[in-house]
Amino acid sequence: MKEKKILITGASGFIGKYVLKKIKDNNLEFLTIDTQKVLDVSSENQKVVSLLDKEKLDEIIKLYKPNVIVHLAAIALVTHKNTGEIYNVNVQGTENLLESVQKYCDPNTRVILASTAGVYGNQNVDKYREDLSYNPANHYSYSKMITEYISKQYKEDLDIVTIRPFNIIGVGQSEKFLVPKLVEHFADRKEKLFVGNISSFRDYVDVEYCAEVIMELISRKKLDFDILNICSGIPTNGEMIIQLLQEITDFKPEIEISSDFVRKNEVWRMIGDTTRLWEFMNGKKSQSVKDILVKMLDYYKNR
Repeated sequence: MKEKKILITGASGFIGKYVLKKIKDNNLEFLTIDTQKVLDVSSENQKVVSLLDKEKLDEIIKLYKPNVIVHLAAIALVTHKNTGEIYNVNVQGTENLLESVQKYCDPNTRVILASTAGVYGNQNVDKYREDLSYNPANHYSYSKMITEYISKQYKEDLDIVTIRPFNIIGVGQSEKFLVPKLVEHFADRKEKLFVGNISSFRDYVDVEYCAEVIMELISRKKLDFDILNICSGIPTNGEMIIQLLQEITDFKPEIEISSDFVRKNEVWRMIGDTTRLWEFMNGKKSQSVKDILVKMLDYYKNR
């Protein structure tokens, strides 16, 4: 793995921090591109620049000439209000990056492109395989579907693999997301809990496992697929998360369903097919939801 020159976008984000830690732990050469300073990274190993600044981006790629790109930078909050910003950052930013890499990097440079399981949307199947058709239900997922289409234009020149993470959770995730919000509530033992829809089923995956999968994609020379679900294959809803937290903490807050937290166009069930993933990872799976919750609770209690 010594010969890798990795460019990582979004290294200050939730998943990006875990991937960056693994890159550093493996003593791999890397450069981060982010719109803010990345902590614990020397100035020579990072560039503070927007992917929308095409001129600066071209300069950086031309000079650094990476042979692996891990593209995680995105506006990833489904409820983000500025839809124009979602498409600008997620779509135009990705196109700018792929254009620069195509222009200045060697042919067959590996590009790990982070999409989302949200591109599947509502489907009439039990588990979502990678070959399912698109059916996005919100602007974030639409933007990721478009980036997937755009990436197809570059596949003759670049070795692009698209990852579709399902619901990635773990220590360090923003409380704007359901699971960390619930965990923080139980850790602080607040008497009243306001939630929205807690009956839709999701496929929760440990962020550390997600980072491991990305590291495997960095290190493997040849891949026999170009899309990979990152999932557990296990359906869990908000009610089950609350029950687990009650068991772990021996605490039962009063729960109130509030329409303020209910999203329009809700996807009611989104569970991934793990066949391709588990074969790629030689059977290694994500931690259980309960084990992840225990880690998260410990973090909040020790803040």
